[in-house]
Amino acid sequence: FPEKQAQAIVNYRQKGGRFHRPEDFARSYVVADSVYERLAPWIDIPKLDINRADSAAFDALPGIGGYYAARMLEFRSRLGGYSHTEQLMDIYRFSAERYEALKDLVTCSAPEPYPLWDLPEDELRKHPYIGRSAHGVVVYRQHNPRSRWTVEGLLEAGVVDAGQAERLGRCLISKP
Repeated sequence: FPEKQAQAIVNYRQKGGRFHRPEDFARSYVVADSVYERLAPWIDIPKLDINRADSAAFDALPGIGGYYAARMLEFRSRLGGYSHTEQLMDIYRFSAERYEALKDLVTCSAPEPYPLWDLPEDELRKHPYIGRSAHGVVVYRQHNPRSRWTVEGLLEAGVVDAGQAERLGRCLISKP
């Protein structure tokens, strides 16, 4: 880039402008289409890891803002870490449309396994997929051998419903 074009890009970023996708760079008024086509294979914009991001990083995502950034952090804390990016849609009022608009911008590193089989009832209750079933999980653990401590076992015993079992089954859970 000539110095003037390069400075325009730097100024844009210094004033808070962001390139979320390579196409955003193409829309910059100082980048000609022919230049973008030549550079496109080398434009690498890292995805945001939703298990490591802070509220400012979430807030910087398009369509998120402070409200959803706080909800994303709070939900991650209650989950013990996201197991997959689709869990964002389990946040209250986080629509599928909102997720579709940013799914190519986020990634999810493996969280620490959730200690479902070791936590006391009051801690289990905080998990968004367990909630009121926490007492049942504790009773199940007390009355069943470790070899039966599975999400499927909880479902068969009626401790959790099919929806809870499906969502819990997609979480990374520690071994009993």
